[in-house]
Amino acid sequence: MKFNLKKLLKRYKSGNKVSLVKSGEEYFFILRKIIIEAKSEIHFQTYIFDDDSTGRMILGELINAKNRGIAVYLLIDSYGSRNLSKNFTKQIIDSGIHFRYFAPVVTSKGFCLGRRLHQKIVVVDSKIALIGGINIANRYRGTVDKKPWLDFALLIKGKISDDISNICDGFWERKFLNKKRKNKIKQLIEEIYPLVRIRQNDWMREKNQISRSYKNAIKNAEKYITIVGAYFLPSRKLRYLLKKAVDRGVKVKIILSKKSDEKVFQLAMDYLYDWMHRNNIEIYEYHPSVVHGKAALVDDIWLTIGSHDLNFLSTYGLIEMNVDVVDNDLAKQFNYYLENIIEKECIKVTKEHLERRWIFQKFLSWATYVLVRISELFLIFLSRDDKNNE
Repeated sequence: MKFNLKKLLKRYKSGNKVSLVKSGEEYFFILRKIIIEAKSEIHFQTYIFDDDSTGRMILGELINAKNRGIAVYLLIDSYGSRNLSKNFTKQIIDSGIHFRYFAPVVTSKGFCLGRRLHQKIVVVDSKIALIGGINIANRYRGTVDKKPWLDFALLIKGKISDDISNICDGFWERKFLNKKRKNKIKQLIEEIYPLVRIRQNDWMREKNQISRSYKNAIKNAEKYITIVGAYFLPSRKLRYLLKKAVDRGVKVKIILSKKSDEKVFQLAMDYLYDWMHRNNIEIYEYHPSVVHGKAALVDDIWLTIGSHDLNFLSTYGLIEMNVDVVDNDLAKQFNYYLENIIEKECIKVTKEHLERRWIFQKFLSWATYVLVRISELFLIFLSRDDKNNE
């Protein structure tokens, strides 16, 4: 994957430190650490915040931070976290944490279903940020008996965290102008790599950056593309680009879940298996737990990690954030990790696997795929005015 350095420096930012964080105890240890070390301000925005041992642990750290005089802003999606008890939310409010739900499901104007806050962001003191696809719940942390759901985040230290804090401010204040913060950190130029940029998808506010990142990376891939797809239902355009990449000699691998938490999505994804196999795209099913990660890796140089799924709803209905990184070392580290997963914890889906399916199963997969696409369109139609209900 070739880059023009001058163009890169216009689109990406240097002077930041970026490291890969994996779901499980690793993620939650780092999350607790940055909360504990906060000096002035924490922005915390997520889709799911469960009232379980993991949720209570993280809430406890946020309350401790508030008691130390830290300004804590907690914004969670009202649909994703709809099962939170009144006692749990009362504990948040009584602690003095600045708290609200994003886009209540039921409003005076009707139902708000399609446009959801799906991004997962924690940014502390405008200096350090944690961005990925990991929600606050036991299933992402794992237990002695159960592996955590497979997911990732990026820990970012540096000036770009101030930009992320600015974005969080916008969602909290319901203001979406790209204004400069007063405490803007001066740009550093001592280091070129890693190069980092924040990408957003919020189609209702004319942001489609993550989708453009994926398309551009696939178009420019020269050696390989590895995609981790939680709910992998790419558009026809994206499928065309993947096919063209294979035609020019690029090896394409997709890591999917053997067992999904969304059975309907899994059936719909199954419909695309034949298409992927016909176009020489390698399919690997992860067996130990559910795949929830949303990531892509290209040519040992470029990667993206975040909350964006490659499907119609994520592109046009949900509010998403990804981090794009250009860096050989981090990309190679991530590639080594994914290849290890493919070798030890995945089973390759072969032609023989596909031929064993019954005719009825193929028909059911096709019908489910059509139903999911229609449902996504319907939700997006319902969400066309949801930006007024944030």
